[in-house]
Amino acid sequence: MKKHSIFQRYLKGANWLLVVYLVVMVSGCTFRPAEITPEEARILQSRELNGSPEEVAKAVLIVLQEMHYTLGNVDMGLGIITAERTSERRLAPISRERVSENEVPDEVQTFCLVAGTLAVVGLFLAWIFGDSDDEDDNRDHERRHRSRPSRHFHPSPVIYDSQDAGTDVFVYKMTINLDELIGQTNVRVTVQGLHLEGSAVVESGPVQSKEFYEEFFNRLQIALNR
Repeated sequence: MKKHSIFQRYLKGANWLLVVYLVVMVSGCTFRPAEITPEEARILQSRELNGSPEEVAKAVLIVLQEMHYTLGNVDMGLGIITAERTSERRLAPISRERVSENEVPDEVQTFCLVAGTLAVVGLFLAWIFGDSDDEDDNRDHERRHRSRPSRHFHPSPVIYDSQDAGTDVFVYKMTINLDELIGQTNVRVTVQGLHLEGSAVVESGPVQSKEFYEEFFNRLQIALNR
């Protein structure tokens, strides 16, 4: 029984270690798109639209309201409009900093995949053996206590503190620059994203999603044509 008990404790300990290892590996290996070059970002985030800066600014305010952004600073002298939105869901992927040429992201991703697979297999095996040992212990426990009088007790209710678990919050800060051209206005939109879990920062960086900016400029063009 002593060897059996030691083996069971070892399996339970291995079970928890594998859970922690798997969580760390998965969170560390989560894919985030690399930041693009400044030239690529300028093309993605800029449009030349018909209308004066004042007309475009009015359309921008309409779009920000439709997209549930809170207006920040509006400085028409500098041609700058800022806005912010907080959400419990991800509105756009947050890019990470560009990797250097000496780094090998493909090999890192392969390592994460293999390590995660091994962790899952080990966790599954530990769960199987640990579960079978628990069943044996339960049967032994029932045999030992059959002759004893039953005792009734009422367990105290378990109270969970909702503050212990961090809530995911996504913050997006948008800056819009308006430059007057001949008969047109150049619009440059930049967005910084921040992912918080409770009070801890999980990820931060620029938003450089093609779909995100296409949606914004499509909405802006519709607002200008009204």
